[in-house]
Amino acid sequence: MKRYVFRIAMPLVLLFASGCENLIEYSPYEAKVKDGESNLNGKAIKVLAAKSSSEFKPFRFAVIGDSHTYYDDFKDQIAAINRIDSIDFVVHMGDITLSGIYREFMWYRDIIKPLKYPIITLIGNHDCLSNGEFMYKEMFGEFNFWMDYNSCQLVFFDDNIWERNGDDPDFPWLDGVLSAQGAWNHKFVFAHIQPWDQQFSIGNGHLYNFIMDRNDVSLSVHGHTHNYYFGSYYKDWFGNVQYLVSGDSEDREIVLVDVFEDSYKITVRRF
Repeated sequence: MKRYVFRIAMPLVLLFASGCENLIEYSPYEAKVKDGESNLNGKAIKVLAAKSSSEFKPFRFAVIGDSHTYYDDFKDQIAAINRIDSIDFVVHMGDITLSGIYREFMWYRDIIKPLKYPIITLIGNHDCLSNGEFMYKEMFGEFNFWMDYNSCQLVFFDDNIWERNGDDPDFPWLDGVLSAQGAWNHKFVFAHIQPWDQQFSIGNGHLYNFIMDRNDVSLSVHGHTHNYYFGSYYKDWFGNVQYLVSGDSEDREIVLVDVFEDSYKITVRRF
């Protein structure tokens, strides 16, 4: 009687087992970051707080956004920022993912690792898909937060609507933070979606602008549209609030904001 030995079974089992981990990482239900990768915004803010001055000092920040799917351009963008001197911090205006899945958050994490400046990352509407909200909160922290830097107030606001079942953003929180007592040279607000976008009702768009105007916000900064814009969008209605919208990574631009005691200057650099 002949005996046959099959030597291929074990390698096949090992191959299948080794591939399972990668398959699980793409699950839209994955929302657990690895040790040392949580509260990234809080860590960046801690670094900035350590060098912040109680009196005004000029500073510069860079604005980028909507890097999802443009990974090669985004890598070049980070490298280009590193070649610019005297940046205090970078703000990413959100949409770091396309579908809010675990692996996309990991790609973002890996690409920003070489950045030599602190970076604060907002949540965009795409980042709210799948389990993205849970992933964002664990990796970066709260959706709404603010800080004092060099006698300026920096407010970071979650204004995503459609992916939140149409619920209004937390306008009372925003107004309360901006109207709190404080001697700030400037107030800057950062939010992913500009208030004239179709996600906003006309009333909510005007309410947002009213909050900016009555609290003397120097500049409201956004992303979302993938196109650069700077101007006073609501000048024919009321107030003269200045709005800045950054393009996406594929535009191969970096927006720089130089802040002075009673003014600021915006420069767009191509790379």
